[in-house]
Amino acid sequence: MKTGPTTYSAWTKLLDQFGDGDDSVLEELNNGTFTIDAGTATRFYIKVEEAYKKRKQSWLDKFQFSFQLQNFKTEDDFEIALRNGKQNLSPLSKFVAIESLPDDLKKALKKDLEDFVNEIKTSLKKNNSSISKGREKMLILLNSFDLNSTSQEILMNTKTTNEIIASTGRKIIF
Repeated sequence: MKTGPTTYSAWTKLLDQFGDGDDSVLEELNNGTFTIDAGTATRFYIKVEEAYKKRKQSWLDKFQFSFQLQNFKTEDDFEIALRNGKQNLSPLSKFVAIESLPDDLKKALKKDLEDFVNEIKTSLKKNNSSISKGREKMLILLNSFDLNSTSQEILMNTKTTNEIIASTGRKIIF
């Protein structure tokens, strides 16, 4: 089992790796510990924010490129692009939920990511309003594009038992 970073230097190295697109460091970051003192608090928060913003911008660039690259001929093509975008949000969702980050920083990052996803969704809905053919299905697809369903998918993917959580919140175990 890997141990996480304990020093500012180790955190910085892993945060840079995450910012550059390396998702393998997420587990290590989650297992990390770091006592924030007056000398490193501001620098640490800035470093976390830089890594987060770099990854978020990278996601946005790829997402926009996928829409520019593809000529959507059917609603299914649009659905695939949305699904891929949602799946690619997974590392960012995991990053904002890192256990070893201070609570105030986690809350700020999570709120920013939720606002970001809602802004993307609103923008896509505006662009979709001019399309009449298949508009209803696209609106349904866009309504499913949110961070909460992404977070739930992450939790479901990390479960090792054969459990199904029904919409009522009850667990069905096989």
